Amino acid sequence: MSYTAKVYSVFIASPSDVQNERAIVKRVLQRWNAINSEAKKSVLLPVTWEDNAAPEAGMFAQDYLNEELLDKCDILIGIFWTRVGTPTRHFKGGSVEEVYRQIGNRRQAMLYFSNKPIPADADLDQVQEVRRLKETVKCSPIMFGEYYDDANFENTLYNHIQIKMKEGKFRSTWDSDIISKIKDEKELISAINGHFPLVAKNVLINIVDDKHDDDVWKAIVNKLQKSPADLRDTLIFLAKRGAFKHPAYKHGIEKLVEINQQDLYSFMNTLYSINKYEFWDIYTSYKLVQSEAIKRLIIKITEIEKG
Repeated sequence: MSYTAKVYSVFIASPSDVQNERAIVKRVLQRWNAINSEAKKSVLLPVTWEDNAAPEAGMFAQDYLNEELLDKCDILIGIFWTRVGTPTRHFKGGSVEEVYRQIGNRRQAMLYFSNKPIPADADLDQVQEVRRLKETVKCSPIMFGEYYDDANFENTLYNHIQIKMKEGKFRSTWDSDIISKIKDEKELISAINGHFPLVAKNVLINIVDDKHDDDVWKAIVNKLQKSPADLRDTLIFLAKRGAFKHPAYKHGIEKLVEINQQDLYSFMNTLYSINKYEFWDIYTSYKLVQSEAIKRLIIKITEIEKG
């Protein structure tokens, strides 16, 4: 029997050294569809350059893939082991460019790094680039996972997709673009309340420089507190802009101090590298000396400053 379903295009980004994993991603998506698509009214459609691209003259290959495939996808799954891929005009590898382009478009990206043994004939320069990418990702709000063999990757990926679908995080962030255009304050608040924390975060990014009633910023923060990680990442975004007097920043700090020690630690650790004065102001204003997680951070910072 036929049924109506929302189709999510899933772009598979990876260099040539993880062909097994590319096949596994397709198999996992097929498995998820077979079990869940009718009940969830959702379908996950794999998109790859080898299956969906056609030769085109007059364009760089990576530009074609970006514009004709990646930009039309909702989700990216990236996999890295010993290579970052062939260099492009802007990045060390095509897969790396795809990851950062996806994130720049405010769409969902899930990255995985293999911990399988490095082959003896591996290009050590490429291996080092993968390690640099991994370290960069660790210091960013990008979600990533690790695996040690093909079976572990398959199980991990399926579980993560189940979690993301349950959380609603595979909903297109285009929803946030629609909500951001609402002019009536009450209608805007109602729309924010009816969506997931990820959408609220993207709405804030879209309207951060606009003038709105304080109730709008409170509504965004109240939604974000249901996902401390999204609240933390939103505060980091505001801190990087130097928006320390923004109403959403003030309300967000108050909520993060209340609800989650680990994400508070992560935020404060990042904040120290952005603005030390703001770090110490929050530390004293909110009496974070009482927090065990922050005590550990202060010890770490003290050791760094002593050199």
